[in-house]
Amino acid sequence: MASSGEEGRVVVDLRSAAESAGDEDTHATPLHEMESLCMRCGENGTARVLLTLIPHFREVVLMAFECPHCNERNNEIQFAGQLQQKGCCYTLKVPMGQSEILNRQVVKSDSATIKIPELDFEIPPEAQRGTLSTVEGSIMRAISELQALQDERKKVDPQKAEAIDQFLVKLRCLGSGEAAFTFILNDPSGNSFIENPYVFFVAFGVHII
Repeated sequence: MASSGEEGRVVVDLRSAAESAGDEDTHATPLHEMESLCMRCGENGTARVLLTLIPHFREVVLMAFECPHCNERNNEIQFAGQLQQKGCCYTLKVPMGQSEILNRQVVKSDSATIKIPELDFEIPPEAQRGTLSTVEGSIMRAISELQALQDERKKVDPQKAEAIDQFLVKLRCLGSGEAAFTFILNDPSGNSFIENPYVFFVAFGVHII
C-alpha cells in the first residue's frame, strides 16, 4: 500500500471518492469495513474496501486503511474485471493557472511511470504504487516523499540536500499551477487512466497512445 505521508490526499472516505469519480450506481455497491493489523505500530486499525466503476475506464477496487493509534493512513487501488490487452500512454498538457486540469483524476497502477519532462523528473512504478489521486495529488505526494528524508540528507550530504530543496521549489510551482508543464502517464499494463471530462472527444491537452 502507498503511504499518505504529509500530502493529506489519501482516500479514506471511499464512498465520497467513488461518487467524485461520477459513478451513478455507487450507492448500490456495499462498502466493506474490517479490522486490519497496522504494519507501523502493530495495533488494529480499520480497512475499508469498495468496488466501484470509474466511467469510461473500468471497475476498480478502492482500499483504504486508517489506524487510530498511530494515525497511519494509506490507500491502494486494484483492478477488477478483464485484463487489458495493450499498454497506454497519456500525455496531458497543463497550462499555467489551470486548476481544473490539476484536479483531473489520475489512476496509477503498480506498473505505471509518471514523467514531467520540463524538470527531467520521473516517478517510477515502485515509488507510488496503485493509487487514485489527481494530477496535483501525484505531484504533492512526490514532494512529500522527497521532503521526508531531507533532515537526514542535510547531515550526511548538505550539498545534495540543498539541490533537492531547490528542485522542490520548482515542483511546488507546478503543483500550485504557477508554471505550465507536461504530465506523462505511461503504463505497459494498460491499467492507468487520466480523467477525460469530454466523454466522446479527446480531452483538451490530452494525447493518448
